[in-house]
Amino acid sequence: MTMIYIHEFSTGIEVKRTPGGGWESRGFTGKYINCTRDIPQQILNAISSGEFSLSEGGLPEKPAMVGRQVGGYSVVAVVSRGRDDRGRSLSLYRYFWCEGKDYIEAILRWKDKLPVFDPDDKPPSTGHRLNPDSPPVQLDKFPEYLHDSSPTIVISPKKRCQPLILNAIAKERAKKQGEDYSWAYNVAALENPWYFQVIYPASSEAEALFKEVLARRPRDSVFISGEGEIKTAIKAIIKGRVKPEHINNLEIALANPKVDDKFWNKLLDGQAASKAYKDKIYSETMVMLLTLKAILIPKFLPDFLMWMQTAPKPDDCWESCHKLQASLLAEYKKNTPSLPSLTRNINDGIYSLLSRLITTPKSSPLDSKIKHKLRGLVHSKVDIPQLVKATQSLLNEKDGLWSQIYRVCFAKDLPDDLSQIPDLWQPGIITDYSEEKAEFLTHLQPFWKDPRKTDKKYLPLAQLFEELSSPKFAAIFYQISTGNVPQNIFYKVSGRSGVKKDTLFKMTLIRQKGWGDHLHSALDAGIDFVTENLILIIRGMVIGLLLVGGIGLTTIGIISLIANQSNKALEARMDEKIATLKDELKSLTEISYENKGRFHRTNEAIKAMTTNLTPDITQLTPEQLTTIGIPDNVQDNQIYIVLFCVRKILGLDQNLQYGEIGKYNERWQEFSDAIRKYQEAKGANTPDGVIDEGGRTQKWLEEDIRNQCLNPPDGG
Repeated sequence: MTMIYIHEFSTGIEVKRTPGGGWESRGFTGKYINCTRDIPQQILNAISSGEFSLSEGGLPEKPAMVGRQVGGYSVVAVVSRGRDDRGRSLSLYRYFWCEGKDYIEAILRWKDKLPVFDPDDKPPSTGHRLNPDSPPVQLDKFPEYLHDSSPTIVISPKKRCQPLILNAIAKERAKKQGEDYSWAYNVAALENPWYFQVIYPASSEAEALFKEVLARRPRDSVFISGEGEIKTAIKAIIKGRVKPEHINNLEIALANPKVDDKFWNKLLDGQAASKAYKDKIYSETMVMLLTLKAILIPKFLPDFLMWMQTAPKPDDCWESCHKLQASLLAEYKKNTPSLPSLTRNINDGIYSLLSRLITTPKSSPLDSKIKHKLRGLVHSKVDIPQLVKATQSLLNEKDGLWSQIYRVCFAKDLPDDLSQIPDLWQPGIITDYSEEKAEFLTHLQPFWKDPRKTDKKYLPLAQLFEELSSPKFAAIFYQISTGNVPQNIFYKVSGRSGVKKDTLFKMTLIRQKGWGDHLHSALDAGIDFVTENLILIIRGMVIGLLLVGGIGLTTIGIISLIANQSNKALEARMDEKIATLKDELKSLTEISYENKGRFHRTNEAIKAMTTNLTPDITQLTPEQLTTIGIPDNVQDNQIYIVLFCVRKILGLDQNLQYGEIGKYNERWQEFSDAIRKYQEAKGANTPDGVIDEGGRTQKWLEEDIRNQCLNPPDGG
């Protein structure tokens, strides 16, 4: 028979007993009383975070109870009423707890009635044998609450309910949601009702109040188990007191799908992170706080680096930033295999930096202040060298957290990612990556699709990786930005002398021509060389060779003669090429903010359609899919098949790339117009050219895809 130990402690106050048998407080002592054992820090953090708190006026005549799983502990608080020396109502807590998360029911069964606050009752910490024959809690009278998907359930006080029942309901819900559970019993008001999964109000009035408050629930009020420990970790880290449990608490939080940027911003702003950033407060503590923010919120890293550049003494900021990194890295190296979420976050920050180096973000209210300081260096083309320099410093830093992840993780992962880019042309595959990584790889897709395409804005990445002694990455971005790779980098990557082309990460690299290449081409190709490389190249070559003494006067005469005799032919060919280029280089405009929102709504609907249609798709044989028109190599890609059918139903060209729809206004408009025509044909009252998740257009499309697209001829 299992033995458990039930420990306890109570609110610490100076008390005197009242004539009616109650308690009057003469002030808090600052320490808990009647502790049968040292209180675990996780429980203390949960209490300080308000996870057990009844609000003022939230205690009825009869005692209330709060049950909660806290980390690796089971805790029940019995709350009774007292008063202070001015006669005001006061909530007095008596806590019972066990090691292990599954013993709340055991605590409730320990005694017929858990004792309330009593300073004179000094119980020992005694063992309690669990009774394996305890009858199961019957929930057959509460089926509606077991299937209720509301974040917080409020059970009507008209239904007879006991703490054991409340605990069982919360436990069943927790199994489905995969999280810790909590409940509050016989309460009139709670400080944070959204911190609980199940609430049993003390009265009908309290029930109405809870429902009203929960309906107005703040967006950032999602309860995160262990929030107290996370706050403690943040406070300790920014003071340089890093312990293994602090990193572990951050790792647990980062792995929690409920923890998002809003959650981190709320906690960090509680320490004045936003104020420090906006008001440019460069104290050591604030720099360390914003360094931590850049770790926890990868998208913030580029802004953080530029923020440090605006400091009166940037070197001091880098020193404070490095100090925090070094303290975290010391613990990180001991636990690297068990910190995948923290590693991913830092890796994503590097991807976020690279994306910022090739894109111009929207301006923010802070920009005008920073621009004044840097004379236009922020959020413009001129700020790129500044950010490249800062990125280089960050990734080259000795004993730096980002530089460590760059060497051991990023530099090993990126080659695999680059090699897979050709496969990412099929829609949907790229969504397997984090948002920051997917954004960066999406930028690169067009250059594998069209090897002739170049874009000079990628040159900073080439220069960055060259400075970081990463020649393979430098070669890729020189090829993308200039159309060729400098000879010194090309030969480092290729390892073969004399070759003009090579392949890296499935991209063709072209070696930049030297003077010898130009001279050889000129003598062998004559007018064709002049046509393709222009007279200016030859003139530059001649001047350069004269300077180094690498060409004789006879050769100069030959080249000049070729150039002079070819002027008319060259001019005609140039005019023809310019006209062709004008047609080919009609640029598409980047998708607007409004259209991006419409695309996002449509994209969510298509994801839902894919989920709903996957059972239909998986029933089809490869032969049937081929008959429909799905290529062999993507027959296991459901989202590709759904998009193929969507284009077919909407009458769109199959060559319309879905990835471009969310990137360019013209592509979105083409797609949206087709949706609008489809809606009109279906008799929609307000055709808007958008597919909304769960809306009529999604349902129409799903039905038509099943009947018209996923229904091969002759029944398949």
